[in-house]
Amino acid sequence: MKLIAIDLDGTLLDTNHQLSDKNKAAVRRAHDAGIIIVIATGRSLFSVKEIFADLAIDGYMIALNGSFIAKIDKRQQVTKLFRERVDRKKLIQAFEIAMEHQITFIATNELGSDRVLIEDGNELVQEFLVNRPDLRNRQINEMASLLSERFNEYLKAAFTNKDRERLIELRSNLQEKGIDTIFSDTYYIEFLPYGVNKGTALGRLCEYIQLPLSETAAFGDQENDIEMLQMSGVGLAMGNAQPNVKAAADRITMDNDHNGVADGILNFLLKE
Repeated sequence: MKLIAIDLDGTLLDTNHQLSDKNKAAVRRAHDAGIIIVIATGRSLFSVKEIFADLAIDGYMIALNGSFIAKIDKRQQVTKLFRERVDRKKLIQAFEIAMEHQITFIATNELGSDRVLIEDGNELVQEFLVNRPDLRNRQINEMASLLSERFNEYLKAAFTNKDRERLIELRSNLQEKGIDTIFSDTYYIEFLPYGVNKGTALGRLCEYIQLPLSETAAFGDQENDIEMLQMSGVGLAMGNAQPNVKAAADRITMDNDHNGVADGILNFLLKE
């Protein structure tokens, strides 16, 4: 394998969203062996930069579930390669439906995220568990204005709540309006530009760097990882992955709280 694409939450990171020493060492070992490392996540550019800084390596990022693809060096310099924006009319409609359901809404681009936080006791904010410099809390009227602004483009939207049934209901209502979403985590659904996912992004990146997809591997655990696992030469699902993700994979590793990425890299990919 010449490239490994790795999801973050539920995959490289443990349940507490931390990067373990074993996973860190395994990724570095793969990098030192000449393998290209790609972080492929629904998270923001800012968050991916933090991970690369912790790993102290260079590589590529597939951020925002494929809407933003870039190269990153060891100095944290980011070179944008590809960028896709969501349809403005559908984004506004999705926001209005989310507010009807009283579910937190987050709109993100490469500069950061604008969020309308619905604090109902079921709030879950994943990478936004603490205040971040790239996160801006907005009032409902502020967000409506931003979404309508002609020169203000977003690359994805997310909806989050700890009540999964409420998210499923929201997803169904969005689908009725022609707005397709995916689960990027247990309590997260996301709306992306048409045709964009981690799999198509991986294909686009490999075409750019002139690397056959057959020489790639990918790790993931959620619905938004399925296309990437299927597109890569070897797809590795985490032990904690959803059943449909495991079904799409070539191999299943340990779970994310037991260093499943390190298991896959050291006991399978580097032994080939």
